[in-house]
Amino acid sequence: MAEQIVEAIERKEDMGSAGARRLVRSGRIPGVIYGKGDVKPISFDAHAFSFVLRKADVGSKVQVKLGKKTYECEIKEIQEDLVKSLIKHVDFKEI
Repeated sequence: MAEQIVEAIERKEDMGSAGARRLVRSGRIPGVIYGKGDVKPISFDAHAFSFVLRKADVGSKVQVKLGKKTYECEIKEIQEDLVKSLIKHVDFKEI
């Protein structure tokens, strides 16, 4: 199976739970890439990520594009709001 690609942008502001709720309401999903010694907060389009989730799940390898750089990652955790059927947060681990 080919790796899925997630187009992301870096989150510079809107950190914390209030900022995360604003992102989710605006159609974006907050996330984080745990790398080798550093953590990169990101956000990405919820609609586009739903297509990625058709072929990928926790433990799947994906490519996360952040600006001009591409990270090989594994999906570590997906936090969902089961009542509202929304994804609240996604954790990626850089490989």
